[in-house]
Amino acid sequence: MRKKLKIGILDLASRAPTRKMWSRMMRANLASIMPQIVGVWSEEAGHEVHFVCYTGSENLLEELPSDIDVLFISAFTRSAHLAYAISNMYQKQGTVTVLGGPHARCYPEDCQKYFDYVLGITDKTLVDDLLHDCTQQ
Repeated sequence: MRKKLKIGILDLASRAPTRKMWSRMMRANLASIMPQIVGVWSEEAGHEVHFVCYTGSENLLEELPSDIDVLFISAFTRSAHLAYAISNMYQKQGTVTVLGGPHARCYPEDCQKYFDYVLGITDKTLVDDLLHDCTQQ
């Protein structure tokens, strides 16, 4: 039997906090489908999933649990520095960090410096394998 993991999934639709009404209403439209799919696959595998779509109005310290085992982040290049900082914060706590999304596909060599795993094109088998044997790199 696999260990039940506590998984965080963060879809970065914004690169910084904002209080603007436009951002609160419209940035959610920039959410990606793949982080949601990874969440479904993780739940199907029996893991506990915490999903956050960051539009700039959420407080990430309150929204994401600090005691997660694996953190998946999806980021466009405009939010890459935020993704790197969040990864660093969670890695210091022993969390395995995974980056996917457009930035990971375009700049995988750069992303490897900041994440334990960098995913390009991803399928259910890859996610299952990663969750079965994930360790900090």
